Amino acid sequence: MTSPISNSFMLPPRYRTITQSIIPGGFGSVQKVHDTFLERDVLFKSMQDKSNNAQLINEIQALSKARSRHIVEIYDVIRDAQGDVVGIIIELLTGRDYIQFHSEDKRSPHNYLLALYQIATALRDLHSAGVIHRDLKLDNLRSSASGILKLFDFGISVAGDNYRTTRNRGTLVYASPELFVPNAEITPEMDIYAFGICAWALATNVWPPALLERPPQTTGRAPSISSVFAGLPSEVVSLIDECLHPTPSLRPRAGLLSQELAKQLARGKHRGIFTQDAATIYELSNSTPQVRITIGNLGALKVIYDGLVFRIVEVVGNVYINNEVAAVNMQLHGACVLTFGTNDSGSSRAFVSFASSHPEVVL
Repeated sequence: MTSPISNSFMLPPRYRTITQSIIPGGFGSVQKVHDTFLERDVLFKSMQDKSNNAQLINEIQALSKARSRHIVEIYDVIRDAQGDVVGIIIELLTGRDYIQFHSEDKRSPHNYLLALYQIATALRDLHSAGVIHRDLKLDNLRSSASGILKLFDFGISVAGDNYRTTRNRGTLVYASPELFVPNAEITPEMDIYAFGICAWALATNVWPPALLERPPQTTGRAPSISSVFAGLPSEVVSLIDECLHPTPSLRPRAGLLSQELAKQLARGKHRGIFTQDAATIYELSNSTPQVRITIGNLGALKVIYDGLVFRIVEVVGNVYINNEVAAVNMQLHGACVLTFGTNDSGSSRAFVSFASSHPEVVL
């Protein structure tokens, strides 16, 4: 038996309405339904006004271009008897909503960075596919049942270059300064600005006055995020502050944001192994952050682990890293060979291999 949704069409028999309650949004509305074929609850999304169906098609196209673990999935497209698109079936997110993120993540630097990492990764995947969200905000983020943060509501997203708008249809406090001009060109940098606003929204309940101006930051730059969230890594503070730069070209790219946040989340989790003649001679980790390797009279090398990288802090004698002369402040990357002694040392030269782990963000 089909499920009635409106006077003009019926959902396919595969979907059964769970409740007649419809949740309205800015332009569209969603209703919880049950997929009887896959035995799971999903959402049916449609436009409140059929004249806005172009936005629905726009959302379908955007979601089909951008595949990401951190972007809501579209499962099905619903058409009426005439073949016109009237709705979509999308993933039902049942985890934390924006209110919980807002109230909880500012208490924990780790959770804060983890939330920002997932938002940045969603933007990275979107922008790589040529899609600009245009309405990034905490309201459009929610976790799945397994705890994966996902971005949704792509109704006003844009795919491609040279798209211009005569009016801003996003949310004002998240709108970048360059949107407050006639015929504004929509760019990925606008999403990056909104990311910076998300960072502020997660950190505090109070907006700095400069961000509430129209256009924002007319009288001066907003203060640093460090003024409301202590204990963040300096690299993250700089990137968040740069996201809100009034000049779009000076904002970081989403890929850089995702990469740096991932690196900070892996802080202290690396292991570096030094091996000589197939036997481990030293291990560097958070619990053993420094080692000094001395090979007879050939040379010595001191390496420290600062939680992010393995760095040389002392060199004595003739030591080479992959045939390059070792020097203070050089980093040991991934896998390399340390050579103690010159070519003239002959068979007395010694070789030590180094390999480091690559911890990933665990969600």
